[in-house]
Amino acid sequence: MKIHLKLIICLFVISISLNAQNISVGSIDMLEQRSRNEQLLGNSNPLISYTLRPLASNQIDSTLTKSHEGVSIKILPITLTQQYNTFAPYGWNDGSMIPAKGYQSLLSAGLFAEYGILSVQLKPENVYAANPNFDIFPLTETNPVRLINAYYLNYSDLPAPYGDKPYSKLNWGQSNIKLNINKFSVGVSTENLWWGPGTRNSLVMSNNATGFLHFTLNTRQPVETFLGSFEGQIISGKLEGSSLTSPKSQFIIDGVDYEIPKSNDWRYINGLSINYHPKWIPGLFLGLNRTIQVYHNDMGNSFSDYMPIFAPFQKKKLNGEDAKNRDQLASIFFRWAMKESKFEFYGESGWNDHSQDVTDLFHSPEHSRAYLFGFNKLFMLNKTKNKYLKVSFETTHLEQSADRIVRPAGAWYQHGLILHGYTNKGEVLGAGIGPGSNLQTLDFSLWQKDKVWGFQVERYARNMDFFYDAYKSYNNKWVDLIFNTYAYQKFGKLDIKAKLNTAVSNNYQYQYENREINMQFQLSLQYQL
Repeated sequence: MKIHLKLIICLFVISISLNAQNISVGSIDMLEQRSRNEQLLGNSNPLISYTLRPLASNQIDSTLTKSHEGVSIKILPITLTQQYNTFAPYGWNDGSMIPAKGYQSLLSAGLFAEYGILSVQLKPENVYAANPNFDIFPLTETNPVRLINAYYLNYSDLPAPYGDKPYSKLNWGQSNIKLNINKFSVGVSTENLWWGPGTRNSLVMSNNATGFLHFTLNTRQPVETFLGSFEGQIISGKLEGSSLTSPKSQFIIDGVDYEIPKSNDWRYINGLSINYHPKWIPGLFLGLNRTIQVYHNDMGNSFSDYMPIFAPFQKKKLNGEDAKNRDQLASIFFRWAMKESKFEFYGESGWNDHSQDVTDLFHSPEHSRAYLFGFNKLFMLNKTKNKYLKVSFETTHLEQSADRIVRPAGAWYQHGLILHGYTNKGEVLGAGIGPGSNLQTLDFSLWQKDKVWGFQVERYARNMDFFYDAYKSYNNKWVDLIFNTYAYQKFGKLDIKAKLNTAVSNNYQYQYENREINMQFQLSLQYQL
């Protein structure tokens, strides 16, 4: 009887009414996007920038409050995403999924617990991919072109194909352990992060690759001051290689092996994202992102070695920086949301190398530069504001500028010091379109309560830096024209999202008049127990 009484008391203390679990970046219920839309409609917190994710659930729903003190536990939704690529790998911003042809699935479930200032979110992910072979860069190309292809393979960890057998992996997924104190949080996490205002791409941090283990110190809510409000995050983490390589035949040219073996050492990454909302300019957010990575065996032991993000940006002020064998990415960004016109526009400009000094930056701001710009506009379709058309456009440009003629900077996410490039487990951490690529996206979507339908058209120019290095003929550009239809609907506790994507590849693998078509079918289910 005493045992039963204790059990009843325990169950009474356990609650499913919680307020602090994170909304995973790219969650299939489209809650992040809907909340961002609601801000343009004047229905959500105007101080949230939406440039620092994941978001805590109580950031976008202020009605979520703890009902009592003690232990609170919530079972997180079970999610299953299945997709099929008919011809070749396609897609990005899919977290733990790998670039693979054929069938692939991602299954996730877990729980969230909170006691006082301590919270634990356990949300592991299991990925399975059939991963059959597909057509890669042809061995029939000329030797000079193949040498340039081998160079790009040597200075990035982007294996194609992703191994030669079916893939199965269980990882920690969107999990974290944190101490939450007022508007701040500190802890350890493996969650995917998204820094910056972009919706299709982010220059520095996105959910394109598998989430990595990191220590985090971040704001949970905008911190208001007499100057305006601030949001920010500092991370220190561990990046890992894929332990894979492209087929050996890609590196053997005229009987010579040009492959450069990559280190098995993991990489230390230190990152900072901060944004500021001036109190005098409603809706405007200004921000900065910076990451620096180095192989673990090349690290020193000083504070500046563990927190290089606080070092000067100008190489002239950094003694012996090149000898430290570390790479940096940095970007500045803005987002301006105007609820009166239900319109927002945003941009991010980044650099993948230090400038020598201010004069160098002034003379050549386009050196090692990438950028993205976009806008979202809502058109109301009824007076109650619960049905509207959303028109979105975004362009991402990673291709080197004309400055490469006199001072090549290398493709974005690739650098001579870190042979793995800016990757984790074989995928780019930033813009999923990959080094040297450009993308333009036009998106029309119809939003209603618990329902979304959309149509998207994209132009995807693949690694233009490689193209200009390897080819003299204009006809070899590899450019995809992409049509994507997607739909989401909620049925009680069940969320369903479906996508049908058609990519028409012109000059596939840079081969003139080689046109291929890939169809991607994707179905995502989420059920709240």
